[in-house]
Amino acid sequence: MAKILFTCFGSYGDLFPYLALAKELQQRGHDVAIGTTSIFQLQIEAEGIRFVHLRNNLDVYSTAPEIRAFIRRIFDPLKGGELITREMMARIEDTYQDTLNAIEKVDLVISNPLAYATPIACRQRQITWLSTVLAPMFFLSVYDPPIISVAPWVQKIHRFSPPLYRGLFKLIKAATLSWTKPVYQLCERHHLPKPSGNPLFEGQYSPHGTLAMFSECFADPQPDWPVHTHITGFPLYSREISENNKRQALKHFIEAGDAPLVFALGSSAVNMADDFYVVSAAITRQLKKRAVLVYGGHDDHISNIPPGDDLFIIDYVSYDQLFPDASVIVHQGGIGTLAQSLCAQRPMLVVPFGFDQFDNGERIAKLGLGKYLSRKKYTVDNALPIIEELLNQTSYQQQANKVGQFVQRENGIVKAANRVETYLMM
Repeated sequence: MAKILFTCFGSYGDLFPYLALAKELQQRGHDVAIGTTSIFQLQIEAEGIRFVHLRNNLDVYSTAPEIRAFIRRIFDPLKGGELITREMMARIEDTYQDTLNAIEKVDLVISNPLAYATPIACRQRQITWLSTVLAPMFFLSVYDPPIISVAPWVQKIHRFSPPLYRGLFKLIKAATLSWTKPVYQLCERHHLPKPSGNPLFEGQYSPHGTLAMFSECFADPQPDWPVHTHITGFPLYSREISENNKRQALKHFIEAGDAPLVFALGSSAVNMADDFYVVSAAITRQLKKRAVLVYGGHDDHISNIPPGDDLFIIDYVSYDQLFPDASVIVHQGGIGTLAQSLCAQRPMLVVPFGFDQFDNGERIAKLGLGKYLSRKKYTVDNALPIIEELLNQTSYQQQANKVGQFVQRENGIVKAANRVETYLMM
């Protein structure tokens, strides 16, 4: 069997799809490891996957307050993208050296978009590697233009002149090229060929192939996607860390009445929820419904919510064990949370905080199984009628059933693993 290394950075939402795929490949007999920041070591090893430390600047964020403050900074719509890129570039020499050592006897490497050292190291070792994308917006397709969080209004120009989008993408690539200067300096120091393109965009994609790790119902292949791109479906990941007594109490709450509304913000946006849960509780009570609030353990976000039998507040529960029991799911639109919502076959309201979440919300609306509302507009007056519509109009539930069944049939983990094994046989 093959030796496979994943190189992955970002949030837990970035890690989980690779953990799911790594576990599937390990069950098939492959020797699998995940190379990443030390922050994820315990989570990876708890799943029985070998951890490889790839030094990088994310290692310095070791406490919950530090991580929380950092996440708030990178969600800044104007400066967040530059901040996370410069963080990953700050120790690119260390990341490169660790990656180079880690892949010495590896048969295949699978990288995520923030693993900027991986393409360089794999070319140096002449090792086959696959790039990956978790959400369609990151392809920056002129034919399927994304909503860009810093300027969501820009998408409106596409209907008038697609070439304008091509020009916009060129401007974005030119403006961000200076962020990647450490990569070019690394190549110069080691007498290596320069990247084949901007490391943030076309330079991240492998000539061997790219796994588009989302559903076929979410985006169609486009002519300007990287060559040898294969849509695999969502690699759904499940974990359970809440205490058994909390899970039992949640089960009793769900069984005690009508299906509750569910409000959840994934692993990153939950750090900056502010009044999201207070507003959600108020909506629930004005609608005379019940709700589950998954608040991520940040007590300041729920301290002003009056207690009551109509609300169940829990720090964490695995979404695949909660979402199927919901009536409507309100979430941030992170790709992992969204995938679990689709699989649960429930209507949803997406409240995007940043990055791909705006684009994901728009795609949900186009699929006809939900709505999306910007975080700034998430108030009782704005969100309550939307949630009421999702509850009462049967078309949303019907479409959620149709799309959810399609996602389940895709079996994204198996399909992605099959594609990986195809490359191993080449």
